[in-house]
Amino acid sequence: MSDPGGTARPPGRSARRRVIAEWALVALAATALVLFLCFSRVTDRADNVVFDALATLGVRAPEPQIVIVAIDNRSLAELGRWPWPRQRHEALLEHLAKAGPRAVAYDVLLVEPDADPAADAALAAALRLGPPVFLPLTFEVPGRNGAAYDLVSPVEPIGSAAAGLGQVNVEFDADGVIRRAYLLERDGAQAWPHLMEFMRRAWTGEALPAPAARPAPGKALVRESPMLISFAGPPGHFRTISFVDVLRGETPPEFLRDKLVLVGATGDGLGDRYATPLSHHTEIMSGVELQANLLDTLLTGRTVRPAQPWLLAAFSLAPLWLALAGFLLFRPRLNLVMWAGLSVAAVAASALFHLHGRVWLPPTAALAGLLLVYPLWSWRRLEATSAYMFQELQAFSREPDLLSALSRPRGPPTDVIDRQLVLMHSAIERARDLRRLVLDALHGLPDATLVTDLTGQVLIANREAEALFHVRSAEDLTGRPLTGLIGLVAPDAPPEAADPSLAPTLEIELAARDGRAFHLRRTALSDETGATAGWIVRFTEISALKAAGRQRERILELLTHDMRSPQVSILTLLGAPGLGAPADLAGRIAGYARRTLALADNFVNLARAEGDQYAIEPLDLGDVLVEAVDDLWPQSSARGIEVVTSGLEGEYVVEADRSLLTRALINLIDNAVKFSPERSRIACSLSPAALAGRPAVACAISDQGPGLSAAQIGSLFQRFRRAASQGGRRVDGVGLGLSFVQAVIERHGGEIACSSAPGEGATFTLTLPLAPVGA
Repeated sequence: MSDPGGTARPPGRSARRRVIAEWALVALAATALVLFLCFSRVTDRADNVVFDALATLGVRAPEPQIVIVAIDNRSLAELGRWPWPRQRHEALLEHLAKAGPRAVAYDVLLVEPDADPAADAALAAALRLGPPVFLPLTFEVPGRNGAAYDLVSPVEPIGSAAAGLGQVNVEFDADGVIRRAYLLERDGAQAWPHLMEFMRRAWTGEALPAPAARPAPGKALVRESPMLISFAGPPGHFRTISFVDVLRGETPPEFLRDKLVLVGATGDGLGDRYATPLSHHTEIMSGVELQANLLDTLLTGRTVRPAQPWLLAAFSLAPLWLALAGFLLFRPRLNLVMWAGLSVAAVAASALFHLHGRVWLPPTAALAGLLLVYPLWSWRRLEATSAYMFQELQAFSREPDLLSALSRPRGPPTDVIDRQLVLMHSAIERARDLRRLVLDALHGLPDATLVTDLTGQVLIANREAEALFHVRSAEDLTGRPLTGLIGLVAPDAPPEAADPSLAPTLEIELAARDGRAFHLRRTALSDETGATAGWIVRFTEISALKAAGRQRERILELLTHDMRSPQVSILTLLGAPGLGAPADLAGRIAGYARRTLALADNFVNLARAEGDQYAIEPLDLGDVLVEAVDDLWPQSSARGIEVVTSGLEGEYVVEADRSLLTRALINLIDNAVKFSPERSRIACSLSPAALAGRPAVACAISDQGPGLSAAQIGSLFQRFRRAASQGGRRVDGVGLGLSFVQAVIERHGGEIACSSAPGEGATFTLTLPLAPVGA
């Protein structure tokens, strides 16, 4: 495309720069949004939906070594309302000691002293009877009297009798659902492991954590080692026996032997109940069942850790940047497929990491980035494309319209959209008109013409090509290779005739199989940047020209042989002794014969100058001039005319046909000798000159003859025109010599001129371009 001034400008460069800038802005905005979503809690609810769905997929059989002793509704009905006296707990521990479990987690907060101190002492003694028993503790945040928190632990001596005290704090998400826990809570150097961590170590045989000291005043409580609970199942999923059954000895000891026993409340109204991913918002899970799921997670190694911030950022940004890269590399349809695939892949990858990698990578930030970037990029790209098209249409409308007379008038646009539509409609009409103009011009050509692409496949053909290749319509030639078409016309055509890679531009003669002759001309078809986009191939029939050439050769043969031979014979007879013809008659006959010979020679020379192929070679014009002067020395010396040369000290190399250029100089010097008076002077000189901005050489031949008028100079180079004889002396000639000189000089890319005035002699100046340096 060109601007109105005609200066070529690269198409689409500004549009490409704008697309890249738009892409960078979209990428920056989407990346910032994804990072914000990664490190904020905005998407927690959506991520929790995915987590809960994955939790449902993770339902499995619970670990058989976990048994819950439930303080259920039946136990409350038979043993009385809560809270129970210490003796009930003491009796249960005694029965558990006889059954021999591996460890017991007694998930009951014994934080208030009994009215009878002996009851607390008896319970403490029961804690020491059998397997290790771990008791829970908790924290009140904030604490009393400005403290950061208060530690709520079992009363003494019960707390000291326990094998370990573990915290049982839970973490509520924003929707009130329990999905995670912290295995460690720390106050400075003091740490409180989770109650289920004690149970896990009791099962594996690892050393139990050292008892934590009392908290240091003023220190804040810090939670560490977060984990997401991999729930084994909904409420009621674990093996459970009633408190009252164990208390009455109705449970076989084998049911509890070497098991991990969790004692806790499941009865209604005890308040220790939570919503979980498996609750479906209709069933709530008791605290002891929640602890059982946590213990099952620890024992099975299904602990799911929240992803590190860098990993979460990388996971969330990877689909986004893949989609952004696709925007620059792929088509819109493939980008849509890729966008949908990346959305599915983000959720699938999150599920795989959760179920198999044991890392929780929330997918919502990644999905939000994808959901934002695709419509945003589509909008910005559409906007950039629209702006670019509008800009290009405006530039196109300002360019000169070759077919402005055919343009249809339109009303003024009403708004921006209407203006764009008007410009688009105008551009389409101009393109159609130009296409019709090209096709009409192509069909109007008298020669068969093809337009091909870079590979030689025909794109357009005119009607003359239909006739040449014997097809019904030009469409039958579309898509056919140029090689096959040329082979149909001229089977013996050289390879470069059909292969643009061998000879991009070509002019060659083809001999058709039916006896006709064609001139094939191939030229490049350029696009708006000047690069070759295809080829224009023209077949011009030159059969008539070839016939005329043969006729011309026969005429030249007639002139050079059939007409010269009788004249030579006449001159030979006239010179033979004993002819008996009067001398004046014989002289007149000889003159006529010589004039006929000169006429034939001039015709032959002029035909050769105008039609033959020149044998071009580098020549020193000074040498050619000296050769011409020497050739005419007999004529000039016979009349006492001095021919002098100058400017020969320089070297003036031209590219020319030696014989024709020498004959042209001989004709000029011979004319000067013929029209100069006796004992006069002819000056021949060489000097530097310029011709069409190129270095050239000028050869001037000046005589002292009668000179020429302006009218004579105007017709001097026409055929059969010659200057009148001067001083009563007849000058032979037929008026073809200067026509020959002009033809030779112009065929060599030069010029010839004559300057003269009556009585002042004449100067003929021929100018020839110098050969390039190094030629």
